[in-house]
Amino acid sequence: MPRLQRRAACLAVVASAAIAVVLGACGGSKGVSPTATIPTLSGTPGASPTPAPPPTPTAAPADAGAGDRLRAAGDFAAAADVYAAIAAQSDGDKRQAARLAQAQLLARAGRTEEARVVLVAYLADGGAAADASAARYMLASALDDLGDTVGALDSYERYIAAGGAAADFARIERAKLLARLGRSADAIVAADAVLASDLLPEFKASFTLSMGRAFEQGKDDIDALAWYERAATIAGGDVASALARSGAVKKRLGDVTWSADYLRAITSYPSSGVAPDLLDALDAATVPVGDYARGVVEYRAFRNAPARASLNRAVAAADNAAEATYYLGALDERANDPTSAIASYQRSYALNPASTLADDALWWRGRLLERAGSFDGAAAVYETLVTGFPSSKWRSDADFRRGLTQYKAGNYAGAALIWSVIAAAGGEEAFRARFWQGRALRASHDALADAVLSQLAADPDARGNFYALRAEVLLGKNDTKDRTPKLTTPSDINWSKIADYLQGITGADPRRLVQANAADRRLAEGAALEDVGLHAQSDAVYRAIIRDRKDDPAALYELASAFTSEGRTPLAARAAVTLIGALPKTAPLTPDDLLRVAYPAAYGDLASAAAKQESISPLLLLALVRQESFFDAEAGSGAGALGLTQVVPATGQQIATTLGIAGFAPSDLYRPKISLQFGASYISTQLASFGGDAYRALAAYNAGPGAASSAADVSGGDHDLFVEELEFDETRLYVRLVMENLARYRQLYGGVDRPSLPR
Repeated sequence: MPRLQRRAACLAVVASAAIAVVLGACGGSKGVSPTATIPTLSGTPGASPTPAPPPTPTAAPADAGAGDRLRAAGDFAAAADVYAAIAAQSDGDKRQAARLAQAQLLARAGRTEEARVVLVAYLADGGAAADASAARYMLASALDDLGDTVGALDSYERYIAAGGAAADFARIERAKLLARLGRSADAIVAADAVLASDLLPEFKASFTLSMGRAFEQGKDDIDALAWYERAATIAGGDVASALARSGAVKKRLGDVTWSADYLRAITSYPSSGVAPDLLDALDAATVPVGDYARGVVEYRAFRNAPARASLNRAVAAADNAAEATYYLGALDERANDPTSAIASYQRSYALNPASTLADDALWWRGRLLERAGSFDGAAAVYETLVTGFPSSKWRSDADFRRGLTQYKAGNYAGAALIWSVIAAAGGEEAFRARFWQGRALRASHDALADAVLSQLAADPDARGNFYALRAEVLLGKNDTKDRTPKLTTPSDINWSKIADYLQGITGADPRRLVQANAADRRLAEGAALEDVGLHAQSDAVYRAIIRDRKDDPAALYELASAFTSEGRTPLAARAAVTLIGALPKTAPLTPDDLLRVAYPAAYGDLASAAAKQESISPLLLLALVRQESFFDAEAGSGAGALGLTQVVPATGQQIATTLGIAGFAPSDLYRPKISLQFGASYISTQLASFGGDAYRALAAYNAGPGAASSAADVSGGDHDLFVEELEFDETRLYVRLVMENLARYRQLYGGVDRPSLPR
């Protein structure tokens, strides 16, 4: 994910092939109203009004295939034109399906009023059964966006009464509308019913917070406070935002306890997005704030000078002195003063070896000592962490780095011994330890070195693992040839071959079993949520289903097959990955057909075009996309990264400028063609900056060029040492996983007979 700074402690539309399925869900059609008008649309989202068209405008083709291709690329306005043309030239069910697709695309393009017109026409011709359709729900949402809350409420209530598949979510919107309309008693009854339902916990948490906001909008501060207080007690919810809102309401009402809410928010959630503003509000009201809490908020907000002053005062006043000293060390690191940082981390640990940040202080002190060449000192710190903090998140890495410090100091035999002990313990870390044990034995000219590396490379449990792949490279047994990729589509998957494979392992044919999936109403709910534009909610519902089936290979087979046929590629891939994980380790090698579901060549044409334009491998781009978004074009992250290649908007603007693209908007990153073009451009830039080195380029893509350059300075031209020298766990894992993906994509689409890295 391209980011600008680091270190702080969809909507589905109706495809032509799916029209019959959607019509069944929508309840059919009664023909075309002679007065209905379906506009033919042109232009782009956000464009200024255009002059009248020329006398002979170019009409959009009434070609559903063309609409599908435009939709897949993210050209929603042009795709809407195609479906408008289909609707204008059709009648009956085909017209209704085209209308629904047109409305969905208009909604994606931000043309809400035009979508409303199309939806009204759809419902007028759909009869009473259409009240349970996606069109009814979408009309409610559109009316709400257009300010017609009464009309929106009526549409949601019709949808609920008709038993629409996403009725639980319509009830959420109904409850919020009732609160906004000032019907508080009705809203509370409706909201309590939502919380009593079987919705996923994360939905209930976000709903509780949004109900508070809805009551605020309805001028009911008392009920708003009650719901914010509830939101602040729900596990997994956005407690900081709930406290911020409750404090704001209390402040407006003259309730002096507002400051307690703000103080609790910044003390418990100093890294939350609202914390800096809350701190400023407390300061403006001259409310005392402890220096430690203040310093942590300022540190998280990159207010470095004020943070240092606050933390120094906290140390002097013995206000969480050990923890404050730790953050002073982190500020020293930011200031590129490793000597002071090492001393601060040491003082932090000495002040309180049992503090909540004691293991963090040890870890970062060890890393800095190692970076400074003090290998014995670093080893001693890591030893303290390993023995004194067995539950620390740093323990396994510290144990590994005990060996790495010996290796870097030239004590290869000692390093090999440490890593052999870790390897013998088994687990995921064993692959890493076995690889480095082999490297250490090689460095000491031990005849056993190649045997250790060969055993790792041949271990069926390690097949496709980064360290097994790297062992193969060291042994010179990797396939270095580059062939023209053949990016097959999901329609090429041989599901019978996969079923035969599963039957051979489980003894049951998944094609003949009656699955629990058939009775799971969440499948219909997930599809309905996707149809009405609630992609994130749909994704969460589907992923919950996959989790619930994690021990049932037959059910997972059925899900993966169904998702593939429905074009839900990210979900099919997740189901396939879960299916592979559900099989015993003694199972025969996974057939390529199943692997192609888990490692899809989705958006193959667009990826190939973007890769060709930037002179990079399309397989590398696909490997990156799989890690960034799992091929979910509407993916978003907490850091604000968007789309298939997870570019943050600020970086997107920079890329747009580089590519000469005018009028860039963050929403463009949700358009696959744009996202792939931008991701290919950014990784191409990093490859050029690092001499074509994919390891360094991927690290730069994830954590920024500075992080990659820093690790490269220490590791020289050693790829393996480079990966281990990356500062952040996330980045090390990212590089390893993308390279694992690349090895699989080379096997599945690049003509390589097994997972293999090019070098």
